[in-house]
Amino acid sequence: MERKEYILMYEIEESHWWFKGKRKIVFSQLKPYMKGRKNLKILDIGCGTGVMMKNFQKYGDVTGIDMEMTALDFCRQRGLKNIFQGDISDFPFKKDSFDIIGIFDVLYHKGVKNDLKVLKGIFRILKPGGILVLTDSADMKLWSKHDIATHARERYTTPKLSTRLKSAGFKINKISYFNTILYPLVFAVRKLDNLSSRKGEVSTNLKKTNSFLNFILYQIFVFENNLMKMFDLPFGVSIFAIAKKI
Repeated sequence: MERKEYILMYEIEESHWWFKGKRKIVFSQLKPYMKGRKNLKILDIGCGTGVMMKNFQKYGDVTGIDMEMTALDFCRQRGLKNIFQGDISDFPFKKDSFDIIGIFDVLYHKGVKNDLKVLKGIFRILKPGGILVLTDSADMKLWSKHDIATHARERYTTPKLSTRLKSAGFKINKISYFNTILYPLVFAVRKLDNLSSRKGEVSTNLKKTNSFLNFILYQIFVFENNLMKMFDLPFGVSIFAIAKKI
């Protein structure tokens, strides 16, 4: 991402409906796998400004790695210490090191030249029985200047991501789209943005939201999370998955 996007992300990530809603889905869907487990070794790949790391801390010892020094600077401002700058295509960790690995909206990044290699690397450093939890961008029909601003390479489908995970050796426990209800609105906004923005002008769709609208949009994610406990959503702006090393 551009530095200005990191600054905005740091300012709003804890309360913004999108980030808060994503955390709701991640930790709610992950909860059954955490029962009775303590003092876990956890890795957050592409840790960004550190909010996911802080949420993982209640489960054990959390390490963060990111390619961008700007992101790690913001992690330090949140008081996080166990963080490293590194290439996620070549993890500097020993085999069978972690119980839980999270990778949130990272695989789509153009800095990831080979997503299968990254997933195989994750498989290597997960302990047997370890859990991978991930989110990523979905559906190339939504490609827009937002993706250019966030340095995206592609947007996934669940079949493509499932194939990648299985090829890396994982057993898939859950894979679903999310941010489904807002899909038509997001589609329209991004197509209009592609048409209206001046050539060369790119920015993300990330913006501060008034408190009432922020609450309503967050509740949509809460509702979708409840649906995801019953069945996988058939389309959406993003993808969620839980996979296991067996």
